[in-house]
Amino acid sequence: MSQFERDLRESLRRHQPPAGFAEQVIARARAREKRAAPMPLRWLAAAALVVLMIGGVVFVREQRRQAEAERNKQQLIVALQITSSKLNRIQGRLSAIQQRIDELRLEERQ
Repeated sequence: MSQFERDLRESLRRHQPPAGFAEQVIARARAREKRAAPMPLRWLAAAALVVLMIGGVVFVREQRRQAEAERNKQQLIVALQITSSKLNRIQGRLSAIQQRIDELRLEERQ
């Protein structure tokens, strides 16, 4: 067996932890708990998250409302164009009728 294998075997052999190891680990864990964010900061973060979520919902609703308003506007424009076209056609017919009436009156006078 080579020196490398002996060193490897020695490093992989189980060792007893030093005295007080468990107490040190527990003490460090408690120290980290104390350093954790204080409760008011957590509440502030939660409140900020709620505000952002509400703001996002309001933003999405506003975007949808604007999109619906734009669709309604386009539909109104099309309806007005159709109405205008029909009114122009009726006005043309009425003008033709009026012109024919005027011609008939002139013929009667002669």
